[in-house]
Amino acid sequence: MSLIITGLCLGCTEKNGPYGKHIEEDLTSTNIVDDNYRNYYEIFVRSFYDSNGDGIGDLQGVIHKLDYIQDLGFTGIWLMPINSSTSYHKYDVTDYYTIDKNYGTMEDLEELISECHERGIKLILDLVLNHSGSSNKWFTKAKAAHEKVMAGLPLTEDEKGWDSFYCFYDSKDEIPNGKTCQPVSNKGYYYECNFSSNMPEFNLDNPLVHEEFKKLIKFYLDKGVDGFRLDAVKYYYMESHQKSVEFLSKFNTWVKEINPKAYIVGECWDSAEIISQYYTSGCDSFFNFTTSTNNSTSGVLNSLNLEGKMLNRYYDALLSNIEMAGSGIPAPFLDNHDMSRYTSSASPNKSKFQYALLSMMNGSTFTYYGDEVGMIGSNGGDRPDENVRIPIYWGEGNGLGDCKTLSAATENVYPYDPVKDQMEDEDSIYNFYKKCLLIRNQNPEIARGKISLVEMDREEKKLLFIEKEYNGSKIGIIINFSPTNNLNVDFQSAGFSKVVGQLVADSNKNAYIGLQKNNSILLPPYSIAIVK
Repeated sequence: MSLIITGLCLGCTEKNGPYGKHIEEDLTSTNIVDDNYRNYYEIFVRSFYDSNGDGIGDLQGVIHKLDYIQDLGFTGIWLMPINSSTSYHKYDVTDYYTIDKNYGTMEDLEELISECHERGIKLILDLVLNHSGSSNKWFTKAKAAHEKVMAGLPLTEDEKGWDSFYCFYDSKDEIPNGKTCQPVSNKGYYYECNFSSNMPEFNLDNPLVHEEFKKLIKFYLDKGVDGFRLDAVKYYYMESHQKSVEFLSKFNTWVKEINPKAYIVGECWDSAEIISQYYTSGCDSFFNFTTSTNNSTSGVLNSLNLEGKMLNRYYDALLSNIEMAGSGIPAPFLDNHDMSRYTSSASPNKSKFQYALLSMMNGSTFTYYGDEVGMIGSNGGDRPDENVRIPIYWGEGNGLGDCKTLSAATENVYPYDPVKDQMEDEDSIYNFYKKCLLIRNQNPEIARGKISLVEMDREEKKLLFIEKEYNGSKIGIIINFSPTNNLNVDFQSAGFSKVVGQLVADSNKNAYIGLQKNNSILLPPYSIAIVK
């Protein structure tokens, strides 16, 4: 039996208050559909949870915190690169078939996969196909083969194809415009390395590269991994979106031939128009960078301007989010490891409300680890990338599970309470995230439904009222964008009969969405009502 409680306050028995009658809510049951529409949690393992006391997060630490992740309401996990590497970020893979020794072992990954699946959580891995690390044995083998060809020597059967496994150029004159290259020491030729000198670029036109990628895909899918996040896909061919899309189409085929249900999400940091082109590859999702708060035109960010009078930006973003994906799955998010965190230390209510707006969007949402407790950090300019990868502060006593901060970080500030304290605080950012994800999991229409507009009055009421319909079921989503004004809404005249969920970002006033005597509802500032 589901536990029915009133208002936003666990154990609260008061039936009436300053906003009217409290509305009963089901805060336990869910209606999770077993498909690729998920709530994904992005984890930088190095800074997540340390299971063995060495100050470095590891896969056993992720296993230890799976109940925490599940209880929050996440149904998917994206692990940033975990393979052997020489860097902190691990996008320079030295061996695609081993786990970085600081993170654990392949057996740890297998255990993690199994434990995820027991909880109904899907696990996807970051897969770097632009380049490897320069210490990768593939690069060593490729250089040796290329040097034999340069010397006019024949290649053995085992060496054939390896001479062009990476993008090599035999002189400066051969290097195409716009490509960054480095010389191979005293050898008279160059290798392409657009991201870093220690990240040589694969030759994606080479059939042997394709065969090695196929083996790699099969290896991890056979382990039980549920799919892949693909790094920087628009740079597969820096000079051509079309060629990058064509390669992604091949990759999608390779994956789906092994597991038709596997999920692929690509990183194409670009405009909605360009992202739409990449969906033609057949891959399931591409991150919607137009929703991220790093984007100055973000519909989530700009809808809060002018006391909510710009809420049409959010409605436009809802539609664009669906349109750019076509028949694919949208993938909206607010921030990630490449950009400053969106959370504001000065305005927790605004930060909460932005996440509530994200949670009402179609598709698979992606949440960066630590955002659920209001972690902050900024990068760009002279501020290093490590600032947005600081460890979660668990607050479990004696530093249990806490990781060491990366040495290059210049910011290491926690404006809000540690995780343990926030879990016990009903008004915390943590518990607001948990409520957002619960409502999303209770109502499959939110992620999958066809949108229609009921009402939008941005000049006076600051109201957005939309419907979403999925598999014959319809819900209404009523949003008050004002940070200061209450909003009275007659939702029953639109054909709905009851409120089934509420999100109220303003916790300082113990605010709630209240039922009025005329059966309308009163929404406090920065709040959302779900009606059926």
